[in-house]
Amino acid sequence: MPDYKKRKHNKLFSAPAKVQKSRIKSKTQSEDIKMSSSKRSGDESNSSGMKVVKGRKLENKRKFKAFAIAASAILIVVLLFQIILPAGIIEGISSAIALVGTGSYPIELGGTETVNTVSKGSYYYVLSNTDIAAFNNSGKSLFSFTHGYENPVLKVSSTRAMVFEQGGNEALIFDLNGLKTTAKTEKSIITGAVSDSGRYALVTLSDKYASAVTVYDKKDNAVYEWYSAENTVNNVAVSPNGKKIAVSSFNANGGQFNTTLSVLNFKSADPEFSETFNNLLIYNIDSSFKSGFTVITENNIKFIKWHKYKQETYKNDYATSVFRTGPNGCVAVFNRESDKTDNRIAVFSKSGKLTAEFNYKGIVSDIAVRGNHIYCMSDTEIFLLDKSGKVLRSASCGFGAVRLNVASTNSVIVLTDNKIEKLGLE
Repeated sequence: MPDYKKRKHNKLFSAPAKVQKSRIKSKTQSEDIKMSSSKRSGDESNSSGMKVVKGRKLENKRKFKAFAIAASAILIVVLLFQIILPAGIIEGISSAIALVGTGSYPIELGGTETVNTVSKGSYYYVLSNTDIAAFNNSGKSLFSFTHGYENPVLKVSSTRAMVFEQGGNEALIFDLNGLKTTAKTEKSIITGAVSDSGRYALVTLSDKYASAVTVYDKKDNAVYEWYSAENTVNNVAVSPNGKKIAVSSFNANGGQFNTTLSVLNFKSADPEFSETFNNLLIYNIDSSFKSGFTVITENNIKFIKWHKYKQETYKNDYATSVFRTGPNGCVAVFNRESDKTDNRIAVFSKSGKLTAEFNYKGIVSDIAVRGNHIYCMSDTEIFLLDKSGKVLRSASCGFGAVRLNVASTNSVIVLTDNKIEKLGLE
């Protein structure tokens, strides 16, 4: 039989025992983190081969920055619209839509007497002894309303018109779409005013005082009251933003008028600005321009800023007979009382700077200003003048013309007591 011998194995060099790798291998693979190089073609700056993970922090930061920029832009737009449209964006858009469209001339008017008309650039108001109406320059009727007052007075701003009966107890407030509200007072109305913001003021008689001034917001809530103990308030103007009022009050002493001009800011009964005019009556306070208000007296025109109250004053030896505002400034006519054909015409910018002054020989029935031109109605003719007083164009308006508005550079709107016509200047 073959002789089998047990072979001796060297344990040092013997093959290791086989190990079950499947489970160990899978465990090792699951715990290893594979490192991949972040180095791209042409990028040798990152030699470590490690990838940096920054998460969503930068993305969120970018989104927040974009949101902040968008929100700031919206806020700026809203603020700009609030400045341009102080009565509100919705109302501003509504008024702009109302102005769109055309009509035709001539236009027949209700009533038998044209009491007043005020132009606001692209449209105008007409007050007759029975009605208040508004038209755009193309002849489109914006609204018409029968007021029924015996002594109607018209006050306007860029967004509102107010009609009240002097000595009555009611005031009507309109926008370009028609009647907005009706204000009732317990005491008789002396005067009133309305602002671009929609706020309005009414001056009335009072049991305990000489007169009272009440300011209302555009929702007809009383926001401020001021009482004049001894002087009678004869003029009031509301700032375009509705935050201040200018008031003139007077008393008669020994046959002389003593007038006080006061500006109040609704925080106190004490005026933040005051000026006294000895033996002088203030005819009117106009607040057509945003920067300041205009005080018209017998022989001078005074422009006063709403802030810091810087003044520009124009004086004339003749008496003030006509004062009209336009889109870019205002014009005043001073007349020698003994001769209605001897006139001095002065034109001012919005800030009150004198831009033109000349003598005019002829009756001035009405006057208007737009840009560098002055439009003068003289009996049955209308003249287009430059700022030196030179006649550039003219047109015949016939008898019965009482008021004048400017439609464009070379055309005017002429009002009689019962009709409106549009004339070209040649």
